[in-house]
Amino acid sequence: MQRQPLTTTHPHGYVLARPDRALGLIRISKNASTESKVRLECEDWLPFHEFGGPVVAFLREPVARFLSSVPETILRMTDFASAQEWRMDRVVIPDDVHLELLDVAKAPIPTVLERFVELVEYAFFDAHHEPQHAFLADRHMALRIDPYLYLTETFETAIGQIENRFGIDVPPAAQRGNVGGRKAEAGRNGLVDVARRVSSTGVYREVTNPGFLGRRYGDGQPVLLRELNGYCNKFVRELKSQDLPADLRQRICDLYAFDLALWQDVTSRGGDVRASDVWPRND
Repeated sequence: MQRQPLTTTHPHGYVLARPDRALGLIRISKNASTESKVRLECEDWLPFHEFGGPVVAFLREPVARFLSSVPETILRMTDFASAQEWRMDRVVIPDDVHLELLDVAKAPIPTVLERFVELVEYAFFDAHHEPQHAFLADRHMALRIDPYLYLTETFETAIGQIENRFGIDVPPAAQRGNVGGRKAEAGRNGLVDVARRVSSTGVYREVTNPGFLGRRYGDGQPVLLRELNGYCNKFVRELKSQDLPADLRQRICDLYAFDLALWQDVTSRGGDVRASDVWPRND
């Protein structure tokens, strides 16, 4: 078994380190990666081989992570011709994949999910749904780095475990800017919102090609980022209102079988375990 080729939408092979180098974080997309970065005060990107301190990473149940990745990719996806440089979070995906997703933009949610699963089975095209093991493993599925593993589902417990193991103080949780996957439709406060509105910055910048979401909820014409975020929030509500068909759930579990085995083992141990102690055998 070999790991599939890495996506190009994530800085693979890098740790995000604290300024004091007391801890490094491997950011795995859709695994509380922003919240963990902020709480653990990790700021500096360093290649694996240049960081000598302890490292941590968070795992998440694969089906929940996959479903969370769908609106994230659909919000950010664009093609080469319409990618806007100011959108630092844009995800430029292959042209044929982009067209196939646009083709089901107005379809019922089950149809959208089935197309998305089909395309991901074909090839991973975004780090948001890339397998979690890909962030840790080399081409031959051996560990490139050996972090302590924690659980996204019990995030606050994990923070306490990290504090105890590594002797660091973690600031308490502040108001999160992305609660439950909700995308910002205004500034963080009234003054910021007014400033952004006047200067046409932040969520008031124009997205010239709103892609899948623009086709599903609008007329496909340029929209402000805040409007596109609103479309994404609407899509998330649609997605959460649907039961996942059993056959699709099984296809997702099969697709992420290695991740599922790893997550189950770490969950059975309550987290706070070295990756090398639970890494599944590569038979």
